[in-house]
Amino acid sequence: MYISRSRILLCFAAIACLAAFYYWHRLPYRRLPRDNSKPSSMLGPGGHPLLRPTFADLPYADRSPFERLDLYLPAPSKRMAPLVIWIHGGAFTEGDKTSMPRSDFGPPHHDGTYQVQVPDVGLLTGNGYAVASLNYRLGFIMPMAAVPAISDGKAAVRFLRANAAKYSLDPGKFAAWGNSAGGFMAAMLGVTGDQPSPFDDPALGNSDVSSAVQAVVIWFGAANHLGRDVLSIPRYLPTAKVLPPFLMANGDADDVVSAENARKLNADLLAAGAKSTLTILPGAGHEDPAFMATQMGPTFIFLDRALGR
Repeated sequence: MYISRSRILLCFAAIACLAAFYYWHRLPYRRLPRDNSKPSSMLGPGGHPLLRPTFADLPYADRSPFERLDLYLPAPSKRMAPLVIWIHGGAFTEGDKTSMPRSDFGPPHHDGTYQVQVPDVGLLTGNGYAVASLNYRLGFIMPMAAVPAISDGKAAVRFLRANAAKYSLDPGKFAAWGNSAGGFMAAMLGVTGDQPSPFDDPALGNSDVSSAVQAVVIWFGAANHLGRDVLSIPRYLPTAKVLPPFLMANGDADDVVSAENARKLNADLLAAGAKSTLTILPGAGHEDPAFMATQMGPTFIFLDRALGR
């Protein structure tokens, strides 16, 4: 029986569409509002008033309109401010930097909450930290979209360090903190910051500036790899000259990033000589409110110690 090439291609296209639909349906962020510019709540995490960035939509590169960041600065001080770089999740396919000061995305759905677990920006800036919230290039298929996204993350670090004096930032005290895909991205920044990597793109600017970070916080994003060799964290550990301290938290009921993945990454980091701490939250799933409820304090203590506060 002869089957034409056009029919074969049509069958492959139909299978690809079904797979894409299934993948999209499984995304924990798929119900996030597309327009994050108007807050749905007047209070942010911890009951603090929502904050507006000191500088909004700063371009850190010029390849894509996604390459923007919001910068929240503490009260003026004689001391340069340590910086926390927040990286939102969304499977590298969606999400937005303006989700960070928000706390109310509506009630949970039957398959889990879609409230984004985010840092308390008010407490951070009140304690002298500057906070940057990143947007980065997004794609349709996570393993393919992750590479340009991580390249953008490194470009943002370089931009902020190159402009540290302008914004009164301490260039030697940068921390990357992310959740889900943003946590994986923070981990990649941590392990590749002192060495050449496939994510270093000189065309994104400030190529002579370091993209290293001095601390990494990962909430439910501690996966060792994302299905491509270039996206394998252990690949970069043997050649890393300096590894920052890591703080990780993962739920044991997470069906997106399993607790076993987190344990494996923690073990790999410890074997490579990094200081790494992993907390497993009993009964917590992906994007579980338990992270904001229980992990904010330990994270602040970690940042103070890691950045020499």
